[in-house]
Amino acid sequence: MRWYRKWLRRLAPPGVLNKLNHLSHLEDRLYELEARRAQLARIVLASEFGSLFADLPPAEFQIFSQNGEDGILLRLLKQIGAPVKRFLEIGIENARECNTAVLAFVLGWDGVMVEADPLGAAAARKLAERMLKGRTNRVEVRCLKATPGNINHLMDGPELGVLSIDVDGMDYWLWRDYMQTRPRLVVIEYNASFGPEQAVTVPYSEDFCAAKAHPSGYYHGASLAALEKLGRSKGYSLVATDAAGVNAFFVAEQIRPASLTPLTSAQAYRPHRLRCLRHTPSEQWALIGHLPLEQV
Repeated sequence: MRWYRKWLRRLAPPGVLNKLNHLSHLEDRLYELEARRAQLARIVLASEFGSLFADLPPAEFQIFSQNGEDGILLRLLKQIGAPVKRFLEIGIENARECNTAVLAFVLGWDGVMVEADPLGAAAARKLAERMLKGRTNRVEVRCLKATPGNINHLMDGPELGVLSIDVDGMDYWLWRDYMQTRPRLVVIEYNASFGPEQAVTVPYSEDFCAAKAHPSGYYHGASLAALEKLGRSKGYSLVATDAAGVNAFFVAEQIRPASLTPLTSAQAYRPHRLRCLRHTPSEQWALIGHLPLEQV
C-alpha cells in the first residue's frame, strides 16, 4: 500500500474513502459499463440475428462477474434447473464484480453476501439498496469474516441454489466444513499457480492474508485437484472452469444431467490468464513451491 493511502485511511472516514476511490476509478468504470453494454447487446441479439454475426457471442460473458463467470453460471443453471432461488456468496468485495450479483440484481433471487472488509461491505450494502429499490427479493450484506466455525450460521433455510466462495485464502476449508445445506451448484476459486495435478491447499490459519503471505500474491487457496477431490467426497462433479483460470464450477451429482460431463482436474485446468502475462505456470510454482502446503 502506498504511503498516501495509509495516511488517508488514518485520517479520512470510510464514507469519504469510498467516494475518493469511486472518483479515482470513474473513467475505468465508464469503460467497463460501455464494454458490458456491448456484451449484453450481443447476447440479446444472438438468438434472433445470429446469422448476421461475424463471430458468435462466447459462452462466457460478464454482467456483474469479474471474468466470464456470469455466462457459465447461467448456462449451468439452465441445464440443472433452479427450483431453489437462494444463494450464499462469501467474498464479494464491493459486489460490483461477484458471482451472485446477476442472481440478486437481475434474476431476483434472495440471498446473503458476506464480506470481511468493512469498506467493501459498506459499498456492497449501498449498491444492493440501489439495485433492489422497488423489488421484492431480499439480499442481506453481512460484514464479517467467514470461518469454519461460523460458515453454517451465515443464513437460515434448508435449501440453497448456489454457494460461491472466493476469499483468497481458506476457500478449501470453508467448503469442507459447510454442512448446513446441500447447494445445487458450487462456485469456488482455485489457485492455478499450484498446477493441475497436485492436490494441495494452504494450511488453515485464522489470520491468513495472501498479500502478506508472499509478495507475488500467488500463495493462497487450494489447487483445482484438491477441490475436485473434496467435491467428489461431498457428492459433487467438477463441470467447468472459466477461461481466466480463476473459478471452478461443481454440480451436485444427484441432479447432474447427462449433458454435463464430469471433468478431472487435469481436463478442466486452465492457467491463470493474468499471472501468465508475468510468469509461466512453472515460474509461478517456483516462486511459492517452498512454502507450507497441505496434501489433501
